[in-house]
Order: sequence, then structure tokens, then C-alpha cells
Amino acid sequence: MANVRPDDRYRLGIDVGGTFTDLLLVNVRTSAISAKAKVPSTPHDPSEGVLNGIKKICAIANIDMAQVEHILHGTTVATNAVLEGKGVNVGLITTEGHRQILHIDRSFVPGGLAAFIVWNKGPLLAPLEATVEVKERIDAAGRVVRGLDVADLRKQIEVLKREKVEAVTVCLMNAYVNGMHEEAVREVLREEMPNIPVSISSEVLPEMYEYERALTTVANSYICPTISTYITNLQRAVQGSKLSILRSDGGLSSEDNACRFPVNLLMSGPAGGVTGAMWISDKVGYGNLLTMDVGGTSADVALIEGGVPKRRKETRVGDVTVRAQALDVHTVGAGGGSIAHVPTLTNALRVGPESAGAMPGPACYGKGGTAPTVTDANVVLGYLPSALLGGEFKLDIDAAQKAVSGIAEKLGMNVRDAAKGIVDIVNEKMFGALRLVSVEQGYDPRDFALVSFGGAGSLHANAVAKLMGSWPVLVPPSPGVLCAFGDATTRTRHDCSRSFVREFAEVKAEEILTILSGLGEQAAALLEKDGIGREEQELTFAADVRYKGQGLTMPLGIEIEKMEREGLLWLASAFDAEHRKQFHFSFDKDHELVNLRAVVESKPAKAEAIKLEKAGGEDAGEARVGKQEVYMEGKMMQAGIYDRRLLKAGHAVEGPAIITEMDSTTLVLSDCKAVVHETGVILINPKPAPAAAPATLSEKRLREKEEKEVEVEVDVVTLDIVENALRSIKIEMDAVLYRTAMSPGIREQHDQFGLVASPTGQMVVGQFGSFIHGLMQSYTKPIEDGDVILLSDPYSCGGAVSHANDWLAVMPIFTAPKTERVEKGCIVQGELVGWAAMFGHVTDIGGKVACSMPNDACTIYEEGVVIPPVRLYQRGVLNEDLLELILHQCRMPIWNKCDLMAIVASVKLARARILELCGRFGVKEYLKALDLMLERNKMAMGELIRTSIPQEELYFEDYVCDDSMGLGPFKICCTMEKLEGGRLRFDFTGTDRQSPGSINFFLNEDMFRMFCGAYMIQVFDPEIVLNDGFYSLLDVVIPEGSLLKPKKPAALSCRTHALGRIFDILTGLLGQRQPEYLCAAGFSSSPHIMYSGRDEGGKWFQYYGIGFGGIPGRPFGDGADGHSLWPSFTNIPNEFMEKYFPVRIERFYTVPNSGGAGLHRGGNGINIVYRFLEDGELSIHDDRWLTSPWGVNGGRPGERSRKILYRGCPLEEIEGGERVVIPSKCDHVKVKKGDVLHYITWGGGGWGDPLMRPVAAVTADVRRGLVTLEGAEEGYGVVVSKEGAVDLTATEAARAARLSAAAAVVKQEVMRGREGEGSRQGVFDFGFRKGMKATQEEIRMLLSRCEEETGLAPPVLPGEGETHCHLDN
Repeated sequence: MANVRPDDRYRLGIDVGGTFTDLLLVNVRTSAISAKAKVPSTPHDPSEGVLNGIKKICAIANIDMAQVEHILHGTTVATNAVLEGKGVNVGLITTEGHRQILHIDRSFVPGGLAAFIVWNKGPLLAPLEATVEVKERIDAAGRVVRGLDVADLRKQIEVLKREKVEAVTVCLMNAYVNGMHEEAVREVLREEMPNIPVSISSEVLPEMYEYERALTTVANSYICPTISTYITNLQRAVQGSKLSILRSDGGLSSEDNACRFPVNLLMSGPAGGVTGAMWISDKVGYGNLLTMDVGGTSADVALIEGGVPKRRKETRVGDVTVRAQALDVHTVGAGGGSIAHVPTLTNALRVGPESAGAMPGPACYGKGGTAPTVTDANVVLGYLPSALLGGEFKLDIDAAQKAVSGIAEKLGMNVRDAAKGIVDIVNEKMFGALRLVSVEQGYDPRDFALVSFGGAGSLHANAVAKLMGSWPVLVPPSPGVLCAFGDATTRTRHDCSRSFVREFAEVKAEEILTILSGLGEQAAALLEKDGIGREEQELTFAADVRYKGQGLTMPLGIEIEKMEREGLLWLASAFDAEHRKQFHFSFDKDHELVNLRAVVESKPAKAEAIKLEKAGGEDAGEARVGKQEVYMEGKMMQAGIYDRRLLKAGHAVEGPAIITEMDSTTLVLSDCKAVVHETGVILINPKPAPAAAPATLSEKRLREKEEKEVEVEVDVVTLDIVENALRSIKIEMDAVLYRTAMSPGIREQHDQFGLVASPTGQMVVGQFGSFIHGLMQSYTKPIEDGDVILLSDPYSCGGAVSHANDWLAVMPIFTAPKTERVEKGCIVQGELVGWAAMFGHVTDIGGKVACSMPNDACTIYEEGVVIPPVRLYQRGVLNEDLLELILHQCRMPIWNKCDLMAIVASVKLARARILELCGRFGVKEYLKALDLMLERNKMAMGELIRTSIPQEELYFEDYVCDDSMGLGPFKICCTMEKLEGGRLRFDFTGTDRQSPGSINFFLNEDMFRMFCGAYMIQVFDPEIVLNDGFYSLLDVVIPEGSLLKPKKPAALSCRTHALGRIFDILTGLLGQRQPEYLCAAGFSSSPHIMYSGRDEGGKWFQYYGIGFGGIPGRPFGDGADGHSLWPSFTNIPNEFMEKYFPVRIERFYTVPNSGGAGLHRGGNGINIVYRFLEDGELSIHDDRWLTSPWGVNGGRPGERSRKILYRGCPLEEIEGGERVVIPSKCDHVKVKKGDVLHYITWGGGGWGDPLMRPVAAVTADVRRGLVTLEGAEEGYGVVVSKEGAVDLTATEAARAARLSAAAAVVKQEVMRGREGEGSRQGVFDFGFRKGMKATQEEIRMLLSRCEEETGLAPPVLPGEGETHCHLDN
């Protein structure tokens, strides 16, 4: 404490974690670190722990609290409020017709094909009952279409008052371009609710995409009162000190801005670690860093290039993802408390995401925990000393051994190997997370050092660095306190942005520079308001850029001088270069600006690092305080234990070693060496490998012979690591497409599926099964390294792709040849180790209608260009003539080219990743792991067949309503039979013959097998990587010439309805005897809408979208309203559609009562109300307009879909003019400017007796507008008044009467002798039929009621009025 004066002033960094609060005190005059402190956090009131810490650190430094002039605080208060659901009751005001903006979400259901069975949607941050809509409308250009109705607004505010909301969010359509209506609403709210905080979306996030903007602004409101109270109380307690809060983007926010925009604080805690890592690593001389912060429940990783951290426009906390500027920190559920488990079905080792938490914590903590955690595994391996926290906290080693032994027994291995497996898998998860922020972004991790911090970071960092090739590992002093270093050394920051969606060709550089200048002035003024003068500010500019039509927005720094000198050409070139770096392709036109941004920061705060005493040499013996056995490299070793406090600059510690300190333990592996830097940072590097004598030729040949003869063994841990790595590769493949493709079907709705296959073509990771076997049936050319095979013809691959809009790229994966040579004129290739494949649904391939999916096609040739298997790339060289020929057939060639290049980039990426895996584990080991993965799936399916499938033969049928050619309904039926040898047989005999129209679905047998696996295996082990291993256990019979195996050249463009019906049939088959699988019907269809024409300027437009209906009621809960059962699919944002297409979405809401009534209600369908702004044509694909999605176990069917067009509809109405009922499948529907279409999808079937549904649940649905008053009484026997009160007496009477009536019906059925087969049939409520098989009478009765119930003429039964369109040639 030399050179300290009584008048010194101090800067105090404070980081509040879940267990401890860390503090760091810096002398402003000398920049010296004056003191560090750690105190327990106080979750009930975090400010209490902060004040305790301030008192403690001031006492340590022997200063008065008044000398602390600036407190810089990183906090998890905002994060915890969201994670724990402890925000306030938020009211939301939206544009009329868009009240359910949060409820519908983006229609996304996380997980794979069967994920909807077990997924339950969480509560909304702004509940529906506290969400109101106001009459107003602004269009995509910012023009007022309808003025704000203030009288109506005041009525809606009364609803919010009754709901006792504590904060209000305003999010109106297109407010990102014109916030005038939002500002007017806020003024009225200040009059009506003067003490309630209001957040408006045009201030919080002035960017396109209404759901993301609404959720971000609601999250801001949700935590606003909590943060304001916390900061106000803290400021009151530290009067005289300036208080700044660390934001998610690593900058500091003033007290005022932190209270106004608390959504910017959601990642405040992790941001402190990244900024701290930057500071300490700069002192050691490293600018390129990967950071790894490992705590009790998770690991946070980030990338820093050249001393600048990467940022992103997204923050995820739990299930909430908001668009708020943040450091690009990726979080994975891998921490010291992560629990290891072994699912019974697959016998695989899993680690996390469940955590033991602080209480009871790991078993070794002795607080009652018994679950095996990562910390327990480290104890078993000897990687932790017997006591932590400087010897104060003793570990219960026996408890750790006992916990891990349970895992060992299940895996059939010893305890140490099981513990090593747990640690290896958690390291693999951290490795995968680090790859996402490095390799996926185009960075080579070998160019970066790895900085570890957090309580458990330095325990795992050495092993993770070996996986990454990132050296050295940097372990800062007191790594558990590093976040406080970051808080104390970061900058105050403000950024101002503006949405500016314009093509480069439409704007001049001068206009952009003028806007940036204004934004810069605005940001600088805000920082000046915080007390930081202009001379202390640093100003930078950025723009978000993309190719027009892409989903990504890539942030680029703007150099003003270059823009002034070179204009937009410079910015385009910079974007092209970055795009090539990340995705390996670029274009020379169609660049588009999305957002402009100015960022102003204060100059960096100074803090000098400590300087250790220099050691006399490398020998660190004076710091060695003991030794213990550790398990490394498959054997026990002696590791030295070192006290970090005794280490000096220049000391070297040879691994294996354990370096202890108060808040962390550093593990040095046996093949590595740690050196102590003068700043106290420990640098870990690999030991130099001993030089090996060159092998003789005979030795090389002997080694090669031995390698061929040795049978490779792969343990369960390596198997699970390879499985996790393949999962990560699939995620990377998908991300490339989502970010770079232009077709909205790929980019927004994620209509694409990739896979990695074994050398024999079996899918080892993917979604819809392997494409390789089908391809190889017709592809006869040699397979060469670097080839990319392109195809879209379903008949050329056995239906592995199901229609011509799906463009599939397949790439073989060869290892490098051991020697470069030519034999018989051919270049010798390496070993084939697998395949990578990806398909995406491109918007247009030519043909008779825009978007290339004609309803009235009779042959596939009418659909557009049909690509047989051809080499797009041969040995790595693009066939540009072939590409040009294909693109010439399409209406949107730029989109197609971008989509295709993105598809190719994804398979090239997979090839590179697979070769890395082979290099890491060895080719034989990798291939053996694939075999074991396939066998694991086979064993799991075999066990399910043995235990879960009844011996009796089961039958199910369902119907596609029509084929657009006037025929229908078409029956699809399947019989499931259990065979000897533990196999299942699915026989589709009895399915109707192929249609003369385009509803035919070429069902690939392997694809159907994969559907079965998704339903059966993933229900019991959702983490398993599903693959083709079980295919031999499932026999699939599909008659040729049927609807599911049509003869070429039958049309396939409308095949999605049969595809959807396959899933409903599978549910009906498997669920008849297994309640785990039994859901109501809901897949039903995949409704498409296509709208095309030319705008008033003569420019072609072409829109394609997929709608979603109601998810069925399930054993686990209600079906979600308006969500997608298709894996990874999302809806297209309405603001995006309005910006890029001549359409306005007047309404977007779920249809009350459309979900089937049940104990678990079926999800409601959606009504999307389109107002067309230009003359054009429509094509519509839909189904379930005649038959209804059935209910189960007493649940009722969902409502049918329907489409209604209002011609000449007045602007102020949505149901005016001529009303026309549109068929579910039609093309060339002419629409005029101003016409309105109601696009209504089906509701999911209900599950369980609706009379058993809790009255409170029915009442809540009524309050939320999901069930009407009439629907509550008719569907559930619940009588609710207009005021929302339940009449319990009337409800009890109504329910009793219905139960009595139902019992009488059952009694009659029994008396008629139908209790046998009828008992199974009674599980299902099909609506129009009673039995498992529909009778001709029931079908004809359905058709006779068709026109009265739907407004459409009934179809003619297939065979009775059939016209044959080239079915056989």
C-alpha cells in the first residue's frame, strides 16, 4: 500500500454471482490494484451482499467509503428475474389483429420430429389476458394507413387497469420505421396510468420483425421495476459515488439508462468475465483470445480478435431470446454441478443440462446431494485437492465415489473410467461451444489463446485447449474474481441505431454518412450527459449488411474516410470478403443495408497488473505443498500440489500438477507444463514432444500391416463424444443455410434437412433418414473426392427427396491419400469415411405456376426443372455451364443460386468437420464409433418392440380430402404386425391407388422407418442422435402404383398432405396400446400459399409461405396454438412479408374453439388475413377441409381448415365485398388490389374427456380469448358470465348431465356387443365415422353434408369419376 495518499480516489468493480460477490478496488491516481475481496452473495436481496462487500474491501484497503468515486457493477439481477420468473405483471398493447404476437411466437417447437409430444410451452412474459389491441395501422414504408383511435385506446387501457399490470409495453406493427403511434400511446398511458413504467418498441429495438421486437420490449418491461428498485436502493446506500452498470455488450450504462433499458443488462454477468479476460491477457501480450468461464451450472465462451470482442444482436436467457446488443457469449449446460445420467433404453452416458445447483450441490459437498456431478468425477480422478477455499471446505471423497459408482455399474466399467468419461463429455460440450464462436464464424482456434476463469474453468481448460489446439492456456490470478476485474476496467458505452432497409443501388453514400453523423451526435450527447466530455469519447460506426433476400445481417465496421473516398463499393467489397471467409461464396450484386449504428465509448479505464517477485529459477519446489494420485492416460500418476500464493515469476510446474488457490483449482495435464508470468498469470503449453528416429521402410510396412490387423475398440465415452461431435456438426450445417439462403422457405421456415452418413450410406446424424441409398440406385458414375452430386428428381432416388423443389447436394468424404500417385490413369484416392448431404426447398424451379407446385399437374414434368443425379462439382471444380443451364429454368435465379451455394457450403463444412474427427480419433476408431452408434439405436428399437408393442395386429386409416382434380377423399391405411425375431411390419396395402393429380407422395421406405424411430426412441431418450441403425427391424410394404408409391411420371408437387397424414396414422397405430405415444391428430397437412405478379413498376414478385395449424392434445398437456409440428420450422414474420411483398397482414390470430375440446385441449388453428396490394395470382395447398383432425380418449375433433376470399373489400373492413369460398387446392386464383383472404388452418384434436378439464383452465382460456363463452359451455360444460365469472352451480349441473348421457351411450354399446373391437375404436373420435375403418355409408354421408358444412362441392370418390393423366407412361 505504498504511495497511497489520504486524498486518493478509487474505482470499485463489483460482480455479483450466484454464490459469491467479488470486488476489486483500483486507485484512480496510480491505477494500482489496491484490494480484492469476496463475500457470500445474498440472493434474497443482492444489494445486501454488495454493501457487505464494499464494507469489507474498504476495511482491507483501510480507506473510507467516501473515497470510492465510481462503482462499476456487473449484476445478474436482470438475468435471475427472467430465469426465476420473478418479473412483474406486464401489459402489452398491440395493433388490432395482432394481439397474439407473443402467444403464437414464431410457431417454433424445439427438438426433432416427435418433440411436440413432450414439449410444453412456458408462460408468456406478458400474459394474453393482459394483452390488448388498438385500432391503428402504419405500413412497411412508415405511412399511416389508419390513424390511432384514442377513444378505443382508453377503453383498452381499462382492461390493463383491471389486470393490475405493473409495467406496460407498446409494440405496434411497423413501428420500427415510424414510432409516432407508439409515442402517442405512451402519452395517453402517462395520463391514464401515471405511475406505471412504459416501454415502447420503437425506442427499445427499432428494427424489423414484430415478434422479436415485441419480446425484447416486453422483457424490458418485465424486469424494469425490479432493476429500478435495485439500482435506486443501491445508489441510495452509496451516495456520493457514481454508479454505472455493466451492459450485455461489455460497455457501461449510466444509472438512468440502466433503469430505462434493463433488457441490455441480461448478460451483464458474463460480459464482465470477457472484459476482464481482455484486460489481463493484454498485460501478457495476447490479443486473440477464446474465453471460457465455467461455473456450477454452465460454461460461457466467447471470442476476442485483436483485443476486440465479437458482439451479436441476440441475448438468450433460459427460454427467452431477445434482440439486444451483447457480447457473443455462447452458453452450454456444462458446469461443475452438471449431473451425469444413463438412460435405460440406450445405455448412453449423458452429462447435463440438469444441475445439482448450490443446494444440495455435488455429493462431495456433503450437503445431502447424491446425484453424480462433474465435480464428483473430478474428485474421483484426483483432480481436486481434499479441501477447497484454502482448506476451509472439506470434500467428502467417499460420497463422490459412491455417486459415480452408480454410473460405472450401468456402463459396466470401473469407477475411475466412468469418472473420466463424465469429464471427457463435459469437456466435449465446452469444445463444441467454443467451436460455435470460432470455427463456425470462420476463425481457426489455433490462432487463439484460451483464457479460463470462473470457479471450475481452470480445472478443465488444459484438456479443452488440447481439443481446440488453442495455446497457451492463460489462467489469471484469482480467476473466480476476473469478472470484477472486467467491471473495473471497462468503458462507458452508448449506441444509437436506425433501421435502414435499402438496396445499395437505391441509396448514395452521402445519405448514409449523413444518417451516421446524426446517430453519432445522438450517442455522443448521451455519453456527455453521463459526465464524459467529448474529448474523452471514442466514436465508431457500423452497418448491418446482407445480400437482398438473405436471413443473416452481418455487422461491418464503417471507416468514414473510406466511405467518403470510395463510397458503397468499399462497403460491398468488405461484405463480400467477410461472406467468403465465413461461407466460402459471395455475389457481386444485390447488397442490402439493414441497420446503421453509431457507438460511442469512453476511453479505457486504467488498472495496473500486479508484479510478482522473480524466482531464482524454474524450480517451483518452494510452492509445492503436497502430492496426490491422479488418473490420467488410463493409469494412476503422482501429481504435485502447489499453492499459487507461493509461486513466483519464472517458476515452471511440470504436469501432472494441481495448483490451488482460494477460489479455483488449476489442473496441469501430464504432457503439459505451466509457467508463471510476472503478472501472476499461469501460462500452460504442451511439453515438447521427444524427437523420434525416422522409421525404416520395413518398419513402416510392419506398422501398416499391424494397423490393418488390429481390431479397434471404442469405449462408451469415446462413442458419446463422437455422437456429441456429430450433433454439433449437424447444427453447424443448419446454421450455414439459415444465415445465407434466400428462399424464405429455407431462411425463415427452415424447410431443409441435412445429414452425415457412414461409408455405406447409413445416416448417423440427421432428420429424415439417409438420401444415399436411393441416390446410389441410379447414379452410375465413379465417386471421386471433391465431387458434389446434385439432384431433385424423386424418381431417381427412390423418393429420398419427395418433390422437385427440394434440391439435394451429396458429397463423399475421403481421407487424404497416403501418397499422391496415379494408377491406370486414375488418381488414387484416400479411404471413403462417409457422406454429407443437405437439401433445401427452393422457392421456384420454373413450371406452370409460380413457386412450382401446381395443384393441377398430371406429371412431374409440369412442375419445373427436374434434376437427375449430376456432378455439380467434379473433384472440387464447379461445372458452371451446368449451373447456368439449371438456373435458366427458374423464375428467381439469384435466389436459387444463393440457396444452392449455401447448400453446397453446408456439405463442404460437414466434410471438413468429419475429417477433423478422423484426424482426432483415427479413421478406424471413428468408423467403429459409427457402427456402435448404429447398433445403439438398433438395440433401443429392439427393446421398445419387445416391451411396448402388443402381439396383436393393429390397423389405422385416415384420408387426404381431395386431389384438386375433383376426386376424394383418398384413403391411406396401414397395418402394423409384430413378427418373429423382434421385428415390426408396416403394410400400406389397401391404400388408394395413385391420384391423377399432384397429391401423390413417393414415400421412401427408409424415411418412414426414420419417422417410426423419431416417435419411439426419442420419446424415451430425447438426447439420442437418431440414426439408421434400427432399419433392419422394420419391414415396410408400400404397394406400387398406390398414392404412396406412384409410377413415374405421376405429379408429386402437392404431396405434403399425404406426408402429414402419415404422421397422424403413425400416431394412431403406435398409440392404440401405448399411452406414451397416443396424441390426437394434428400434423394433418402443410398448408402453402403462393402469391405472385408484377407490381405497379412492372417488377416481378413471388411469395411462398407455409402455414401452421393446432398441435394436438397430448398425454403431457394442451397442444400449442398455431405452432409447427415439423422440426425446426418457423413462420415468416409479418413485417418481413409487408416489407418485401405487396401484401398487408390485417389479422394474425388463433381461431377460438378450433382446437378440439379435451382434458388437454387441442391447439387452435390460425387465421391469417391477407390484404393484397397489387393484382396477382394465388395458389393454395391445404387439406383437412373435409375430414377433421380426430380426438382421442374422449377428446373431440379439431375444426376444419377453410379459405375465404373477399373481393373488393373496403379498406376499413376485413369481411366486406363479395364473399367467395376458395377450394383447399387451387391455382391461378386472380386477386385484385384490395382483395382480402382469410387463410384459416385446422385445429388439433383434443385429448381426454373435456368434462374432466379443470374449471380454472377453461376460465383462463376464456379470459385469453382462446375459447369463447359459448365454447366453454358447449365443449366443457363450464358456464361463464360475460364478466368472466364462473357459475359453479350451473357448471356442476351441466357436467353431471353430460356424464350421465355419456354413460347411457356406453351402456347401449355394451348391450349391442361392441365392447370388443369397439373398445379400441372408442379411443378415437373421428367425427364422421365410428369404427377404425370407415364404411361406404359413412363416406357418402360425409360427402352429402360437404357443401352445406364447407361451402364447397363434394369431391367424387376415386374410381367413380377418375380421369387418367399419364399414369403409366
